[in-house]
Amino acid sequence: MKTPYILFSAAAEKPAGTGSLSCKKPVLQFVTANASDADVIAHLRQTIWATTYRGIYPDDMIDAFDYDWHIKKDLQRIQNPNYAVYLIQADHQNVGYITLRKGEPFQLMSLYVLSSMQKQGIGTQAFAFVRDYCAAHGIHAFICDCHPDNTNALTFYKKMGGTVIGCDTENEAHWQDSVIFSFSVDGCF
Repeated sequence: MKTPYILFSAAAEKPAGTGSLSCKKPVLQFVTANASDADVIAHLRQTIWATTYRGIYPDDMIDAFDYDWHIKKDLQRIQNPNYAVYLIQADHQNVGYITLRKGEPFQLMSLYVLSSMQKQGIGTQAFAFVRDYCAAHGIHAFICDCHPDNTNALTFYKKMGGTVIGCDTENEAHWQDSVIFSFSVDGCF
């Protein structure tokens, strides 16, 4: 049985009769992924790569996305106790996922949100979830990698309090380059 971690967002409602629509942040759930979610995660990844990562990852890597390989890899991570994988649901719809790798250093491997759902506070709430997860497990810091051409993610990770601790930009395949961030669990963002 899946146990969701729920963050309730306060709605910013306009008074009735003003003619304006209410602005409401989605209610998020972080649901532990199970084996049947490997397919969902692979499809989310392909959709996100096709929108957010177009121009960062090679077009042929996106266009010839190998679902079988990705489903197998996601299933391995879901079933491996060294990983924690969560679906991000907004109003009960899958809008992204998080993959955490346990170990030293603890790593946020994936924080993917559909492009249509970005800029709504989902990433910030997901980061709060990761920090809460770490705090609950006695983890005081974690790292994550980001492609150096992904300017939106670079800005986001800096906003979340990330400190650049390294760069790996000498790869033969440019899409494998990364900027490495470190985050304090106890720090504010």
